[in-house]
Amino acid sequence: MAIENYIPIGKLIKPHKLSGAFRFFVDRDLKSKKRVPEHFMLNINGNYLPWFVKDIEWIAPGEGIILFEYISSPEKAKQYAGSELFLLESDLIQYFKSESKTIDYLIGYNVLLKDKNKLGSIEEIFETPGQTLLSIKHEGKEILIPFVEDFIVKINKPKRELILDLPEGLIEL
Repeated sequence: MAIENYIPIGKLIKPHKLSGAFRFFVDRDLKSKKRVPEHFMLNINGNYLPWFVKDIEWIAPGEGIILFEYISSPEKAKQYAGSELFLLESDLIQYFKSESKTIDYLIGYNVLLKDKNKLGSIEEIFETPGQTLLSIKHEGKEILIPFVEDFIVKINKPKRELILDLPEGLIEL
């Protein structure tokens, strides 16, 4: 029997309204927004289980609202907020482009400073005409960090970490 290769492709961020839907993101570009996977896999207690899609509404590239069958309340949805979404490699190739140019995949990454101290996790990414900003939850507060090449030490995709070298005083702003 062949071992299935599950690829992480995104994350359920938080429940949305009272329907049991989730705000979610994917770190790849769909080939067509009209053709989406019938299901995503979630790792529940070490087992990959299919979650069948009832409805998807795209609100930005790589970000949307998703409703799964059998999740019909915000209380039930809260249990799974923050869960990673997976697809089989064959499904990934069928529905998504091979390369993605967005950085939305960084949502949920842990941000470490170059001395390896944890700063927080990336909650949102804001694309503005002048620059891209990372919204990071740090000690219960939101801080905005410009996403510029000079600050990036390393992006570690397998560990879902972004290591930054920030100018002194930037965090305190």
